[in-house]
Amino acid sequence: MIIKYNIEVDDAAILSNLDRVGNRIFKLLPDREEGKDWETSLRNLIIEVGGMGSLLSDHVDFFHLLCKMESLLSLNKKDDFMDFRKSIFECLNLVKKVKECL
Repeated sequence: MIIKYNIEVDDAAILSNLDRVGNRIFKLLPDREEGKDWETSLRNLIIEVGGMGSLLSDHVDFFHLLCKMESLLSLNKKDDFMDFRKSIFECLNLVKKVKECL
């Protein structure tokens, strides 16, 4: 695939990076349950996914993924955990959709 800077990047490298992002998204669940700093990890992921989206394309699923990830920041109360969990799995499905479009 040719990215924004007219450089060819192997699709396998992009898919591998998306797998890594998906794993980091999933890891937010146990981090939150265990009282770890999941918000910093999430903010870093938002920055990374935004950068990846601008390099690859203006694919609508990148925008949707970023919106969903941003909404996770507002689900930080103890009684919001089920909504947080549901949103994590929706993010993972969006990562899968992006992978399928490559």
